[in-house]
Amino acid sequence: MVIIVATNEEYISHPLIKLNFVSRREYQESIFINCLNCNCLVVIPTGLGKTIIALMLAAHRLTEMSNSKVIFLAPTKPLVDQHYKSFLNLTLLSPDSLQVYTGAILPEKRNSLWNQTKIAFMTPQVLQNDLISGLYSIKDVSLIIFDECHRAVGDYAYCFIAKKYKESGNSHQILGLTASPGSTQEKINEIKENLFIDHVEIRTDKDLDVKPYIQKVDNQWIKIKLPKEFMEIKRFLEERLRTIYKWLKEKELINSFDINKITRKDLLKLNNIINRRISASRDDNEKFDMFNAKKLQANAIRISHMLELLETQGVHALKDYMDKNEEKIRDNTANKSLKELFTDQEIKKVIKYTKELISEGMVHPKLEKLKELLTSQIQDNNDSRILVFSHFRDSVNNIVRYFEDDNIIRPHKFVGQAHKGADKGLTQKAQITLLEEFKEGIYNTLVGTSVAEEGLDIAECDMVIFYDVVPSAIRSIQRRGRTGRKKEGKVYILMAEGTRDEGYYWAEKVKEKNMRENLKGIKNSENESKKGQASLLNFIEKPQRDGNSNEKVEGADQFKIVCDNRETASPVVRNLSLMGVDIKLEQLSVADYVISNRVGIERKTSKDFTDSIKDGRLFKELKSLTDTYERSLLILEEDPFIDSNLSENAIYGAISSIILNLGVTIYKTKDAKETAMFLYQLARREQSERKSALKLRFDKAPIEHSQLLEYIVAGIPGVNALRAKNLLKELKTLQNIFLADIPDLTKVENVGKKIAQEIYKISRFRYKNDN
Repeated sequence: MVIIVATNEEYISHPLIKLNFVSRREYQESIFINCLNCNCLVVIPTGLGKTIIALMLAAHRLTEMSNSKVIFLAPTKPLVDQHYKSFLNLTLLSPDSLQVYTGAILPEKRNSLWNQTKIAFMTPQVLQNDLISGLYSIKDVSLIIFDECHRAVGDYAYCFIAKKYKESGNSHQILGLTASPGSTQEKINEIKENLFIDHVEIRTDKDLDVKPYIQKVDNQWIKIKLPKEFMEIKRFLEERLRTIYKWLKEKELINSFDINKITRKDLLKLNNIINRRISASRDDNEKFDMFNAKKLQANAIRISHMLELLETQGVHALKDYMDKNEEKIRDNTANKSLKELFTDQEIKKVIKYTKELISEGMVHPKLEKLKELLTSQIQDNNDSRILVFSHFRDSVNNIVRYFEDDNIIRPHKFVGQAHKGADKGLTQKAQITLLEEFKEGIYNTLVGTSVAEEGLDIAECDMVIFYDVVPSAIRSIQRRGRTGRKKEGKVYILMAEGTRDEGYYWAEKVKEKNMRENLKGIKNSENESKKGQASLLNFIEKPQRDGNSNEKVEGADQFKIVCDNRETASPVVRNLSLMGVDIKLEQLSVADYVISNRVGIERKTSKDFTDSIKDGRLFKELKSLTDTYERSLLILEEDPFIDSNLSENAIYGAISSIILNLGVTIYKTKDAKETAMFLYQLARREQSERKSALKLRFDKAPIEHSQLLEYIVAGIPGVNALRAKNLLKELKTLQNIFLADIPDLTKVENVGKKIAQEIYKISRFRYKNDN
């Protein structure tokens, strides 16, 4: 157990913690003690040392179970790196025993590192993939820390990891850390359920033991009035939107054509309503109207987005959006509704007027106010560090460009890794370097998207500016939490007057109030339980939670499925792993799943299925599948006729062509869980009946000569097991195959000109050894 020195002393004392390095705070000590023997969710305001609580519990677990390990998970690489450096500076553990695991480290290297590691720091995606691959065991892990654990909902990797950890033993402990668990009781309960939480420790800035450590943060919201030129564009867009709403109301698809009463959520829900009307209708005229309604619904969403960009971001962001859509139309990748929208005269006026305003130097007045705030802050304190948050990456780029020639403000964008067209993201390494440069003062202003919101501890940051408002309590709290950590801070919220900025602001306030009330209720319930005054709910017998959740299938580990490593983003691979199937992750050039030499499987969700019909990917992928495998299957997950932009005839035509022309078997599943079960049943049947383990090119070659010949020939791209057998039956030897001309090769059954050319080319290719 961690030893806390006498009350009048200032520091924590423990054999694994550096003496006189970690200040003693009563609330941290109290939380630590209450988390000792349970899976605990700790909700604590930002800047109050949640890392220290994690450190204390990790030190305790490693002392009590000296042969165990600890895993510290965080959602981003910069945050992982931050926690690693904190533990490196504060513990007496050997630096070699503290390791950061990233996807850039080869799996073999991660496997060898595991034996010498005491505390592993990683993102959940890295651990998830290692658990699926069976790279190492987590049986000897005595504690997993889930930072920013409000993410433990839905299909996020935290949920899978917690289940795998729970099923691997009984002497395990979980610690969840967050400043903002969610605005509803349901969300908080979902986190508790997914992380197997037994106890919740809550501290707020109103608690007496916390108050002395809360830094003052001055919160101000500033209303910005839109110029009359913006209002003119707004009028054009609203009139076009109102026309669409009137038509939709006439068809009884919405209840009002008041643009202030129809939300984005209403428009998204409308798609399902239209699809149901299409499915139920037997009248061709009504079907025609409903397909027209689908186009109008799609364009209503686009116009609504244009309005949001104009109101909250400005004409530059609106032009960027227009340019991207016009490029789609030029490249012939736009759908019919988009093409129709951009031929609309009102929209053409908007595009023309937007370009005119930009040429005149018009910007959103938020930019001018932002410049005023930044300049004043930096002139008052040259060492100031400022974070500016924007919801849209285009706006981040526009803000940085606006200040690029400024002598006082030195900005840099801070965005995620994803590349969006010509806009390049930042690698995790670049993000870490940028944060160091920000701390050093090379840049005094970071302009970031949501990637900068969570957990980053930048002590120097003394001002945060919301360039726009997000209707999320979690994100708003995370944004504000980047300042006031070690000293007083300021938060400014820029709000376009009379726009959805104001609506989002009040929506967020309501959610945050609900969160506080829910947390207060949970805290009171916990306190009553400690006093023996349990609520009536505590007398209701709760079902025992099984770490396996009945997902483990007896004997499943006897069967192997090779999965394309890009499929780990879907729940299917995680479900297979939880069932106990032996998973092999590989970079597959063809197929998503392989269950034997002869069976390859492609998986498509309903949306991906219809999208791949439109962009032409589907038939290319399935043709490669049939060229490579003797038996080819397509698993179609969910119903492609629901929530689709394609007509029934187009979908039926595609399905008919896949079955009749390509000879691919299609099997439909309702969700990822059913897909996983079907894959397991296929593997079991295939591998049991053929009484042989799954053998692919990375396995050991067979010993029997005829099988060895098939193995060698099947290694040629495009040649599957069936074609290898046909080639050997016809031409008898490897020599004959590799000396054959293209016309002779095409005479072999199932060998076309393309594959024949590949065999001919490879057999005559001169080996080069560049090493």
